[in-house]
Amino acid sequence: MSGRRAAALVLLLGCAAAPLPAVTGGPTLDQVSVAVAGAGAAAGAALAFAVRRPPGFLAAVAAGAGYASGLLATHGWAVPWAVLAAAVAAGLAAAVLGVLGGRLDATGFLVLGLVATAAAAATARVAPGLSAGALGPLPPLELPLGGDRLAVLGPAGAYHAVLIVAALSTAAAALLLARGPGPRWRAVGSDPERAAATGLRPLGAEVGALAVAGGVAGLGGALAAHVAGVAGPGGFSPDAAALPLLAALLSLRTGLVPAVLAAVAAGVLGGAVLPAAGWSGPPDGRALCTGGLALLVVATLPLPRRTRAGGPPAAPAPGEPWPVRAPAGGRRALAVRGLRVGAGGPGGPALLTALDFDVAAGEVLGLVGANGAGKTSVLRALEEAARRGAPEVRLHPAGGRVARLPQEGGGFAACTVTETLELAAGDREEAAAWRRRLGLDPWADRRCADLPAGARRLLDLGRVLLLAPAVVLCDEPLAGLGAERAAAVDCLRAAAAAGVAVILADHDQAAVAGFATRRLRLEGGAAVPLDPRPATP
Repeated sequence: MSGRRAAALVLLLGCAAAPLPAVTGGPTLDQVSVAVAGAGAAAGAALAFAVRRPPGFLAAVAAGAGYASGLLATHGWAVPWAVLAAAVAAGLAAAVLGVLGGRLDATGFLVLGLVATAAAAATARVAPGLSAGALGPLPPLELPLGGDRLAVLGPAGAYHAVLIVAALSTAAAALLLARGPGPRWRAVGSDPERAAATGLRPLGAEVGALAVAGGVAGLGGALAAHVAGVAGPGGFSPDAAALPLLAALLSLRTGLVPAVLAAVAAGVLGGAVLPAAGWSGPPDGRALCTGGLALLVVATLPLPRRTRAGGPPAAPAPGEPWPVRAPAGGRRALAVRGLRVGAGGPGGPALLTALDFDVAAGEVLGLVGANGAGKTSVLRALEEAARRGAPEVRLHPAGGRVARLPQEGGGFAACTVTETLELAAGDREEAAAWRRRLGLDPWADRRCADLPAGARRLLDLGRVLLLAPAVVLCDEPLAGLGAERAAAVDCLRAAAAAGVAVILADHDQAAVAGFATRRLRLEGGAAVPLDPRPATP
């Protein structure tokens, strides 16, 4: 769902929900308001999930914001300013958690979030001035009118205020995911390594997404505390994290707005409607509706989200040139001297102990060998050594980018074809030229995860060349290609003609011999030069 459609849907549903006070009131309306305020945690969870960070900690962030806002309000702060300050503090807390967990995988980050939640819960239970971990009674929602005058909101006014803030927060989160930083966040969540190679800075993207997620969740949590009149330790329990987590999972298939609406609906039904109707359980209304939402998530996750698109990639116009840029900063040659290549990384057992070769600007060097000979390891070692500025790998003259085309996947799974190319190019027109030349215009708005394997590989080749590298390292660039094979070969030849030094690794010697100017065979832990061979016209 696009950001504009999401904002329109939120506005429409908000207008439809506005008359609710006419049919309910009192405690029931307060419970509804608290459930609606949970939209903040649900929207924040989807933002955190965009960068593949488990969002279970956001329920605790929202609960902590309720405590913070309550403390400020009881010490003389106007409630609106206390709520905003608590939301900012919640965003900062989530950002700090992102920095601390920047080097952790998803499992490690989940454990970090659980530890932080347990620490917050323990602090709430032993903090002075709290009764059984609860802070209250808290000032109700109120608006300053100037001087000493305040407009205190009753149940209907509080409901409408919460509804407006929840709608605006959800719409803003949806817009952020669709525009602005959203594509970068989704790219980092799809493939941090590929994103870093494209220059997207995964840690910065993760911290930014978590800061916004924490702020949105904190805003809802602070509002809920003032509507309920108490900040309690229940927000730190695993049960409180269930609805935001389910909303995040649901957003993978339905988009953010329907997922938030489903989570809020489950909260309203379980927390207000079923108890008002006399449901006492077991299970209680909240558990029943949470279970129903879980079943909905399970039912939707196996169903791939499809975008209508045309058939196979369109054939480029005969003779149409490839929009390959010359290497940024000029043509460069690559010299490799004494490079040690380890299996599984720099510290692994040696595959090759002293790799030596040169690649001139505009040359295509083929690395051939059986599966397991170390071709992928060589390319990874070259990329890593160039990134670190290791003396074994030098560019002449100095400077320039060494980019690697991975063998796996292609593009960013959670981004569209257009977004993938624009993230690499930084320019819409150049990205559009590549999309057209690759024959991917019919799939411009299709997610990369939904593309056929050959189209994804071809797209990723365009992404790498849009970085204007001096050297491109291609790991089996023709593997999995059908009709796209000729286009990939033509594209690599165009890159070499523009001055890019190309190193191509493949076990298919015939494919490499078709356009490599020289070849090295990896066997027995050594790189054996083969007879020089001119490129086939």
